[in-house]
Amino acid sequence: MATAQETTPGSQDLFTFQSVVQQQEGIFGPLVSLSISGSGTNNVMTFQVGVSPDADHRVTLQSYDIHPPQLAGTRLVCIATCLVAGKAQNVAAYRNVD
Repeated sequence: MATAQETTPGSQDLFTFQSVVQQQEGIFGPLVSLSISGSGTNNVMTFQVGVSPDADHRVTLQSYDIHPPQLAGTRLVCIATCLVAGKAQNVAAYRNVD
């Protein structure tokens, strides 16, 4: 499975971060994982190179405290500690299911 990694600034709010992830899914393929870069200033997005999900099935991001919530009609893609507006937050990525 070929993967591609891209970075995005950790200074972004969650909505902007989500928009970047969705745009990159449209280029590379489905999101696999999220993480904070070694420098501690960016978020790293890892994608499985392949067929991109359509717009209705691109991931949505949600921050959470202790456990990622279950969201009806979605499946959990990944969880990670990411930078949101410059601060570490727990983030869950969900994909709509049919």
